[in-house]
Formats: sequence, structure tokens, C-alpha cells
Amino acid sequence: MSITEKAKNAAISAAVTQALAYLEKDPETNIPKVMNLVDKLVPEDWYVAQRQAFRTSIEEKNHWYDLIMKVYALDPGVRKAFFRNFIVNASLQGSATQEEVARRENCNVPWAILLDPTSACNMHCTGCWAAEYGNRLNLTFDELDSIVTQGKALGTYMYIFTGGEPLVRKADILKLCEKHSDCEFLSFTNGTLIDEAFCQEMLRVKNFVPAISLEGFAKANDGRRGDGCKHPRLHAAGRLEVPHLHGLP
Repeated sequence: MSITEKAKNAAISAAVTQALAYLEKDPETNIPKVMNLVDKLVPEDWYVAQRQAFRTSIEEKNHWYDLIMKVYALDPGVRKAFFRNFIVNASLQGSATQEEVARRENCNVPWAILLDPTSACNMHCTGCWAAEYGNRLNLTFDELDSIVTQGKALGTYMYIFTGGEPLVRKADILKLCEKHSDCEFLSFTNGTLIDEAFCQEMLRVKNFVPAISLEGFAKANDGRRGDGCKHPRLHAAGRLEVPHLHGLP
């Protein structure tokens, strides 16, 4: 990457950081203003479809707009870490490094890396492919750490855990989040191992996002996961309840 490109990338990242800080003051009022500023400053061909979709959501105040505003109901530290790691590190600075490495090495560099910390799971869901692999396959913490360290050198700052049930390894995952605080970690999970203590740990590390798998309402969910699978609890109205996840994505 040339000095000019590095300076440009640093300037964009700094501008985004300032814009995010500005949004914190009054997001509903300032989001349209920031969007107008983005349209004026960035190249016309820069993420055209994404910018238009974002603008449409703002103008129509549709369900996507509601989702955007829910970001500001998160714990402030979690929100700050998400914006820094996902938008600045993974999507701006990281993408620039990925492009440089891809040109130099003549290969593709992933924006996100998917990895399975373990094949073990605390459930036996009907039709789950993970069960075919048994429950004794694991990556050590050092192996997980090495993957993330090498990935960051390529410009990859987004990591997605699949499995098995990744939270069988919750201690190592939290340790990884803590060591690589500049990365964003998302985990697909059945949610049954999320308790109050783990919620507090998520708030502490700030860069871990659970993506809870559901089959639908209680009948469908229990039909695959086992009768009485109520944690996360699925009520007749189909509402998901997880203990004290307020302030988390």
C-alpha cells in the first residue's frame, strides 16, 4: 500500500470515528445529516447499493430503521467496540490490507473467517450435521489464537464460530475475545449455555455477539431440539427470552 493510500485510509477511518461520536449525541437527528455528508465526501461509485438501501431505510423509517435505532439501546461500551471493530477495523482498514495482500500474493483474502472451536455439543438435534463428526474434535486455544493472529496480518478482523456448540468452549472463546480486542467475534449457538455469568462476561469483553439458532415457535423448535427445550424459552407468542441480555447485540 502506498503512502498516499495509507494516508487516505487513515483519514477515512478518522472521519468515520468522528461521525460515530457525533451520532452518539442524538442518533435520530444526526443519522440523516451524517448520511448526507457521506454522499458528498465519498466517490459516487462507492457502495452505491448499500448507501441507497441505508438512505431508503432512514427516509421510510421502516423495520430496518427500527433495527438501526436498536443499536443505540446497547451497552455504550459494546456499541463502541462493535463500531470500532466491525466498521473501522474489519470493513475499512482491514479491507484495505486485504486488497494489498491479495494483489501481492495473487490470492483471495477472506473478509471473515469461519472456524469450529469444537465438534462437541450439549444437544442432539434431529438432522444436525455436526453430530456426524462426533464430539471429540477440538482446536486448542493456541491454535485458535494462531488463526486469529495470522488472519489479522491479512487484514481479517471478523471471526465467526460454528460447531458443534461453540459455547462448550466458552472460557477459551472469552479469552480469545479479550486477547484480540480489536476483532469482532460472532458465534452461532443454541443459547442454552448462556447464563447470567456469561452475560456479564460478554459485557466485560464487549466484542462477542451471540447468534441464537431457532427453528420457529415452541412446537417446531421442540420438534427438532427435544421436547421441553425452553432455554432460550420459546413461548406461545414465539418470543425469545434470554436472561439479562439487555445491552448486548
